[in-house]
Amino acid sequence: MKYLETGEYEIILEHTKIVPFSKEYNLEEFNCGEEDYNLFLVNDAEYYISNGISSVHLLIHKDTESIIGYFALLADAFLLDKDEKERLKLDIPFSSVPAMKIGKLAVSIEHQEYHYGSYLLYMALGYAAKLELNGIACRFLTVDADIEFREDTPRFYESNGFVRNQHKQQKRKKSVSMRYDLFE
Repeated sequence: MKYLETGEYEIILEHTKIVPFSKEYNLEEFNCGEEDYNLFLVNDAEYYISNGISSVHLLIHKDTESIIGYFALLADAFLLDKDEKERLKLDIPFSSVPAMKIGKLAVSIEHQEYHYGSYLLYMALGYAAKLELNGIACRFLTVDADIEFREDTPRFYESNGFVRNQHKQQKRKKSVSMRYDLFE
């Protein structure tokens, strides 16, 4: 994970906390620069949570209680073709592999002093690792990197160790399917 060895994550940890989604925080003030992602917190997150679609976690500043960023997580599985399975040395008789997906990830434009997006990815990896500790297999962290608003979004994920999925990639128009191998 990018910036892990720089000490920056420890600095972020000192002044922030990860909390479950709550309407107690001022959701309307969050602004990541993309209205769709801002409105997700206000209009959709609670519904998704209550219907078992995803969980949502907020990165909160400890002093101001402002929302610095958020990510949504959900269960996933995706297909690996024969070549990808061989490259990963996965000798399994099926193509579908277990994963946890990042449904959304956003950082406030007002909080750019640190690499909060990379930190949120690191936190998401921690949630994926906890699945294994709880007896649930999870090989990959996946994301459909949204290119509807920013075409360079896949570069952010690539810089943090994600690779593009090859299987049926050509069918996507608004996102790029990507994965992070938890075993590498």
